[in-house]
Amino acid sequence: MMQIGDYRLYSLDVQDFALDGGSMFGVVPKVMWEKLTPSDDLNRVMLKTRVLLISGNGRNILVDTGMGTAWSQKLRSIYRLSGFRLETELQAHGFVPEDITDVIYTHLHFDHAGGAFRPAGDGLEPVFPSARHYVQKENYLSAIKPNQKEKVSYSAAFVEAFTRLSGVELIEGAVELFAGIELIVSNGHTRGQQLVRVSDGKQALVHGGDLVPSSAHLPLPWVMGFDIEPLTLIDEKAALLRRMVEGGELLFFGHDPFHEAALLTLDEKGAVVADSFITL
Repeated sequence: MMQIGDYRLYSLDVQDFALDGGSMFGVVPKVMWEKLTPSDDLNRVMLKTRVLLISGNGRNILVDTGMGTAWSQKLRSIYRLSGFRLETELQAHGFVPEDITDVIYTHLHFDHAGGAFRPAGDGLEPVFPSARHYVQKENYLSAIKPNQKEKVSYSAAFVEAFTRLSGVELIEGAVELFAGIELIVSNGHTRGQQLVRVSDGKQALVHGGDLVPSSAHLPLPWVMGFDIEPLTLIDEKAALLRRMVEGGELLFFGHDPFHEAALLTLDEKGAVVADSFITL
């Protein structure tokens, strides 16, 4: 647990899954990325879905939800999907799903939004019945009518269930959502991704979303095959990381298989690297 201002921050290790290594690292040669993220015999790299829990000022806020349980056996095998540990992780810190007041989605790709729902009869029901749900309007519209490149990343079942949620708020642009909790808009990975920054004016932590999903993606050219605008993403990543180095801010990794967060620095060539890894 980490304290920033009035908020307690927890890293919840809710699920393990696998994706194609080439898709996760784009044009970066396997011989380079496999040194940081080993792959299996099908070229899949193991990843985490880490959920950030922010508790304070009368709110219990989740940032993203993981993949969840509403998956066929075939897809579970393809993604090497583990069991969903969210309730166990919440209980370890004294919470239950009904305690969650707010869910902030960095974006609505299935590995970030699927955990908000569970199977119920022939459909899906919300896991967090008391929560309000926040997503950028632009991302919501992208999810409803995805482009051909992203169609596989926006699960139609989850998006349809999202449209039926009560308490959805569509955010337009960068805002301070709550005192000390700021949303930063990024468009390189998908339109209307929102990163979450928690700050008390002295220290800060930024959830990297899929702009910087793991510590292996700190090098600027190391982008994902999933990114819709790689050059935009590189520019966004460069600006974010430089600002974080200057401010001494922590970067939270939503998909890193080994590390929760890192304090950043510049190496001898001026590239941003992890100075030290932090456990919340």
